[in-house]
Amino acid sequence: MTIGCWIPLLLICCGCDQLQSKSFNPALPGYHESGRRQVILKKQLREISGLEWLGNDSLAAINDEHGKVFIIDSETGKFTSWPFGRKGDYEDLVKVGDYFYFMESNGHIHKVSATTRQEEAIYTGEFGKHAEFESLYYDETINQLVMICKECGRDEENIMAFSFNLAQGQFVPKPLYILSLSRIRTLGKSSSIIFKPSAAAMHPILKKLFVLSSLGKILLQCSREGVPEKVYHLNPDQFLQPEGLRFAPNGDMYISNEGGEGKATLEKFPYTP
Repeated sequence: MTIGCWIPLLLICCGCDQLQSKSFNPALPGYHESGRRQVILKKQLREISGLEWLGNDSLAAINDEHGKVFIIDSETGKFTSWPFGRKGDYEDLVKVGDYFYFMESNGHIHKVSATTRQEEAIYTGEFGKHAEFESLYYDETINQLVMICKECGRDEENIMAFSFNLAQGQFVPKPLYILSLSRIRTLGKSSSIIFKPSAAAMHPILKKLFVLSSLGKILLQCSREGVPEKVYHLNPDQFLQPEGLRFAPNGDMYISNEGGEGKATLEKFPYTP
């Protein structure tokens, strides 16, 4: 394998033809396995934990515990970077207009100018000492940032989503919606499903919300309002630690995997309606 180049992924076996690896079970409509591509990322992105689409094949990403944003060429894996703040447990990011919003695991949001690259504000919410967040996305219909808790406290049966009103510059006190773990397990036909959101993104064409869980290896499809509709199981050999999820405007899907002791990867799935 050549680092920084796309690698078509096929399984070869003796006495049989090429057998394509399967990414999703059941198959994810619009994302044909033959189109899947992978790029291996450099060691600076081993702890990649969030993605944002910027256009022109570029993605913005953050690396756990470093107040730094990486601008990645999604075709080659080459990147540039610049600092935006002090060290912290950063988990996800979005870009709305001329601003980046970086979320820490405790739910704090940092507002940074994309033009000056200076931090302009830090917003802190009250979510309780047991709450932990890894997922952040933007819902343009309500002009709010939406964050889904990975750990929501003592109530493990419900996964809450909170929102941040951009126009008012403040968190909305009540949860925006609640994902029912029991419904997710019913849809996935398994009472043992583990679902702890690690990334989320709104599909620009289907207008569906997709929520990724690294633990349990699940991709959940929901309505825009957060009603679970479909469960897709991820191939654990392919998705070692999926922590980032974003869509390009044409529907192409990007999923990033943290490297741990190995290599971090960026998976691209072209969308064909």
